[in-house]
Amino acid sequence: MRIITLLSDFGLQDHYVAAMKGVMLDVNPDINIIDITHVIAPQDVMSAAFVLGQAFPCFPRGTIHLAVVDPGVGTSRKALAASAGGQFFVAPDNGILSYVAQSQDNFAAYEITADHYFRKPVSSTFHGRDIFAPVAAYISRGIDLAKLGPTLESPKQLVIPKLKKAGNSLVEAAVLAVDRFGNAVTNLHAEDLPAFETENARRCEVLVRHRKINSFRKTFGEGQPGEVFVVPGSSGYLEIVMREGSAASELSLKAGDAIKVILH
Repeated sequence: MRIITLLSDFGLQDHYVAAMKGVMLDVNPDINIIDITHVIAPQDVMSAAFVLGQAFPCFPRGTIHLAVVDPGVGTSRKALAASAGGQFFVAPDNGILSYVAQSQDNFAAYEITADHYFRKPVSSTFHGRDIFAPVAAYISRGIDLAKLGPTLESPKQLVIPKLKKAGNSLVEAAVLAVDRFGNAVTNLHAEDLPAFETENARRCEVLVRHRKINSFRKTFGEGQPGEVFVVPGSSGYLEIVMREGSAASELSLKAGDAIKVILH
């Protein structure tokens, strides 16, 4: 039984997610559909890309990941299918696969043009149901990606913020995502902050707007109620968190916001 994961910004109120599942089951009833999430903020491709990038490595080889956050639906944006790391991906060509593509050396993409795999008629506003869902289901039946259309040499990539070092005492970083707990996931790793070293550690502070954070913990439970501090997150990135509260709300943080690390 092949696994197909589903990620979208469709929410849980309407029929959209169920319709996509029904189309896939009609093509291949022998699939196991796993929901990653459907509560991505509307049209938030960057957050969707991050969530998919964290989720897909946990799945076995052969898994098909269907990701639909598609503000360009019905326009000239391409539809694509891709393979990487022994898994498969079906999505609009809008950068939603950026974390996958940038973490896998064997990423290969194809433009979906073979419309005999589509559900007819194709709606101009619901390609998730009429294009992406049936294509994912046909892949689960063993269709070679090359049969879907030509190789896509340069799929769209989002600009994922990278660390920038400004001299010996300043590191410019950024928030990659904010989770439902209000934890701000940064593009810093523990090895980037001397505060997490056990020997010869330089004192450092994380500067968010005009607020300095100099509390560094190993677990959420080590913080004091209401305290804002930095902790290594489960995805390998450092997170700015608040014990029993939302750091993102407290600091007005969102994905893409700049932060700085000051080394003393």
